[in-house]
Amino acid sequence: MASSGAKVKKIKRIIFLKDVMVIALSAFGGPSMHIALFQKRMVERKRYLTDQELLELYSLAQMLPGPSSTQTITSMGYKFGGPVLAFLTLMIWVLPAFVLMTICSFLFVWLDVEVTNKVFRFIQPLAVAFVVTAGIGMAKKVTKGSLRLILMLAAFVIVALLRHPLEQYVKTPWMFPVLIVGGGIVSYFLNKKEHKTAVQDPQGKPKIVTKWTYLIVFAAIFILVAVAGKVTENQFFVVFENMYRFGSLVFGGGNVLVPMMFDQFVQFQSWIKPDEFLTGIGLNQAVPGPVFTVATYCGGLIMRDGGFTNQVLGCVVGTIGIFLPGTLMIFFVYPMWDSIKNLKIIRRSLDGVIAVSAGLVLAAGYLLFLPVAFNWVVPNSFHYANLQQVDFVNYFDIGLVIVLSLMLTKFKIPTPVWVVLAILAGILL
Repeated sequence: MASSGAKVKKIKRIIFLKDVMVIALSAFGGPSMHIALFQKRMVERKRYLTDQELLELYSLAQMLPGPSSTQTITSMGYKFGGPVLAFLTLMIWVLPAFVLMTICSFLFVWLDVEVTNKVFRFIQPLAVAFVVTAGIGMAKKVTKGSLRLILMLAAFVIVALLRHPLEQYVKTPWMFPVLIVGGGIVSYFLNKKEHKTAVQDPQGKPKIVTKWTYLIVFAAIFILVAVAGKVTENQFFVVFENMYRFGSLVFGGGNVLVPMMFDQFVQFQSWIKPDEFLTGIGLNQAVPGPVFTVATYCGGLIMRDGGFTNQVLGCVVGTIGIFLPGTLMIFFVYPMWDSIKNLKIIRRSLDGVIAVSAGLVLAAGYLLFLPVAFNWVVPNSFHYANLQQVDFVNYFDIGLVIVLSLMLTKFKIPTPVWVVLAILAGILL
């Protein structure tokens, strides 16, 4: 396989953007499945980058606030074409989900939830199969070395198996960045492998590219929109400020964003009714693309009293507000990351970061499997005492996940085809 540098020279941007659109249209199932799709199309099929390079970008995104899968694919665009391609990648990645969630903000009162659940009931087992196969594939490549194996298993055990006894600690949004940084620290002190250092300048120091403008803009917007919302009390400013603040502070993806939005928009401001919010969350799970586009839906509902135009603008403002901070952070950090990642201290730490990231992908597959395989009294509380007393095992779904996982490893069928087949099965069966 050619080096990543060679790939950057050979890549055709229009083809890359086409691949981004293909993923965006088939990216059901949330961030964990998104990473699986990136691995399947961008690594295995198109060979734009290697498994390790994908895990590096994923690890970088996990250490930053914002939507991790969006930041990962935006980083790919930056890697192959700088800020322009990164911005186009972001736009194409978000567009399908933005359009669908905007429509949902208008039509949700007429949708039959039972019909929706029936149509998309096979998407979740398919998502689990994607994540499991991707996690196993990454684990095989990562576990070359006892330290990597130990760190990967430790991350899996902490996030997955210790979720109930340590729930108040494991479910914190800081768990992912803490584990990743911790893996890097352990690897730095225990990893004895020698790594090549980056290209150096005449003074013997590596050239580090720092785009301070993006960090300044990030901080300036954070302060200015807060002041503007407070002074003017204009609803557009208030919505943008809320979304921008969420996008700036959320670690851990959409599962962390949802309770924050519920607390702010439903319980505190009473802009959205509880049943409307929950319906939107369900619809968001049924559309492809980033989970953070729930902000599109919420922005539209908040502005609905102003008429059609205001509601559409609310969707636009909500979308920009939630994705802008994470994008600015990637634009600031990625050029610097690309320059310093070959330093000895970074390379020695990076082995641990990548191993932990692989463990997190495996943990995601396990946690996605639990609600599919078993019936729980209280959702998302995965402990044997919380299992329903009667018919708590979904044998059909367990078998379906196993069969789909085996088929994904044996047959090279494009991801969108799998998704379409799952939807058709939901309609017909």
